Amino acid sequence: MARGRGTQYTAGRHATEWILGQLYRRHWPSRLVDALGLTPRVRVEHHEVATPRWPSGARTLRLAFASDLHAGPTTHPSLLDAAFEKLAAANADAILLGGDYVFLSADYIDEIAARVARLSAPLGIYAVLGNHDLWADDRAIVSALTAAGVRVLVDETITLPAPFDFVALAGLDDPFTGARRTSAPFADDDRVRIVLVHAPEVMQLIEPHPFELAICGHTHGGHIALPGGVPIVVPGPLSRRYAHGRYDVGLGRTLLVSRGVGATEVAVRWNADPDVLVVDVSD
Repeated sequence: MARGRGTQYTAGRHATEWILGQLYRRHWPSRLVDALGLTPRVRVEHHEVATPRWPSGARTLRLAFASDLHAGPTTHPSLLDAAFEKLAAANADAILLGGDYVFLSADYIDEIAARVARLSAPLGIYAVLGNHDLWADDRAIVSALTAAGVRVLVDETITLPAPFDFVALAGLDDPFTGARRTSAPFADDDRVRIVLVHAPEVMQLIEPHPFELAICGHTHGGHIALPGGVPIVVPGPLSRRYAHGRYDVGLGRTLLVSRGVGATEVAVRWNADPDVLVVDVSD
């Protein structure tokens, strides 16, 4: 049963999670997938984002991003290990985490927190929450991540530490199940503006407003996709529109959507390999 503050947790969702919790005991789905050699390889997707608002002479800001880790019965530990190895190898100035750290139970957050605690980044590690976190127990998840050295942002805009104190980072609540913000994340802000959020549905909330980069996950790239990565089923119209990859959303704004790392109801991914994003922001 959900213990978090997330909305949209229906009776049908509760029934589905109870059944899966009983069915997936001993984590046999992820173990079977791994035994069959079907645990996918974690890709690193590199992006360069240029903005004329970047100060002359300032060096490039490198961000590493992972989302949808989904610790639980359908995500094999080796997949989590691979994702965190990619994050560590990125040599990023800041590490960003896009939510959905667990599946079915907040108890699995310890698997994520232990791995996060071994990461380091000069400017820090920042995180937002996803729909599964808000359903499971957001307070327990925030507590575990905070103890591991992560700053969890819930509708909060901060300034990155020097030498990137001209960059504003807005960490927004999940647009599907979280608190619905009524104001723009950046008001009369002359800094370089980066949005960290769980799902591309955030575009419904910030579409008229300026930013340089928004980065999210949630879609899994469809999780099961046709050859070429064309998703079959992705929940929500904006998640279908922005299923995976890089999008120019106008006014000099870039939206990056990760396929995420782990699994939920189905342990197997097909034509939608997990990824970690490495993003270089400069002029």
